[in-house]
Amino acid sequence: MITLTTIVIAIVFTLALLIATFVAPNPITGVLALVMGALVYFVLWPKYEGGQLALSQGVEIQAAVQEVRHWNVGGDVGGDKYEILAVAPRPDNGQIQQFVSPPMTTDPQPYLGDTVSVTVDWSHPQAYIMDLSFLPFRVDSLRR
Repeated sequence: MITLTTIVIAIVFTLALLIATFVAPNPITGVLALVMGALVYFVLWPKYEGGQLALSQGVEIQAAVQEVRHWNVGGDVGGDKYEILAVAPRPDNGQIQQFVSPPMTTDPQPYLGDTVSVTVDWSHPQAYIMDLSFLPFRVDSLRR
C-alpha cells in the first residue's frame, strides 16, 4: 500500500524540479517536473486512494493463489522480480476477480499456502490490499 509519506515525498520532489526549472531554465528539468507531476496525479494518488478505500470499506477475503509470476528485469542489474497472482469470485456476479501483489525481489513460493488474505472493496474491486505480512522479507508496495 502506498503511504501518505510516499505521496508527500513525490510532491516535494516535483516542486523542487519546478523551482529548478524556473531558477535555472533547462528543458530537461521541465520535462522531469511534468513527468513527476503526471506520476503523482495519475499513478500514486489513485493507488493511495484505492488503498484507503479498501481499508475503510473493504472486507477481508481469502483468495486462492493462482501462481507466482517470475520475470527478469534488466539482466544482472535489475534482477529477478516475482508477483503473487490470486483469484476470488465476486459476490455480486460470480465472475473471477484477479489480485496481483506488488513486485518482489525474493521468490515468495516457499512461504505461500493455498490462499492469501486480500482486503477488497467489492464496489470498486480494483481497490484492494494483499496482506503479505506473512513473508519473512519486506515488500515495497509502490506498484500496486
